[in-house]
Amino acid sequence: MKKLTKLQLGLLIGAVAIICLGLVFLVSAMQILPLFNAITNALGRYLIVIGTMSAGIMLFSNVALTIEDQRLRNGLTIGITAFAFVLTLPLVYVFIAIFPANVGIMGFVGREIMMLDTIVAGFHGWFGSGAFVYVVYAFMLIVSIVFLLEPLAVGLLALKGKTLVLFGKGKKPISIDVLPVLKKIEARKQASENKD
Repeated sequence: MKKLTKLQLGLLIGAVAIICLGLVFLVSAMQILPLFNAITNALGRYLIVIGTMSAGIMLFSNVALTIEDQRLRNGLTIGITAFAFVLTLPLVYVFIAIFPANVGIMGFVGREIMMLDTIVAGFHGWFGSGAFVYVVYAFMLIVSIVFLLEPLAVGLLALKGKTLVLFGKGKKPISIDVLPVLKKIEARKQASENKD
């Protein structure tokens, strides 16, 4: 096994371990396990979950894009993109549902399964219960939609051999370029042809 392949495998295993840790944190944040009982505000618990899961997903995605074998790269990319999308949908739902929940008109599903009362109480604990909390909700809704769509866009581009470049060398803040691994393969081909 090549040194690079071993590194990629090690990083993928590390990413999966981080994601599993994030899932444990998620279960704990939902108060099914007592791990986070010391953190009284639900938002603190969920920030740890979001941070851990994001780190694992980003690490996995970035490593997957360095794999030269197209079928394996595409398979891993589809898997992690689908996982991230499904995992982020409830976050978007929470920030849509939190507006009616805040005024007490959310039904049983929102209150019991998504723990909206606890989340609303967490926001009130940090930001108060005045008009400013609605500004925070709106900002968080925008952030959650970005969290949902950006990995999806990156995954779809990767399947076409492209990558999303944010704040690259050019004048545009967002641009699309060829995947670095494909550039590397092409450079190797050119070098081989030049030798011949």
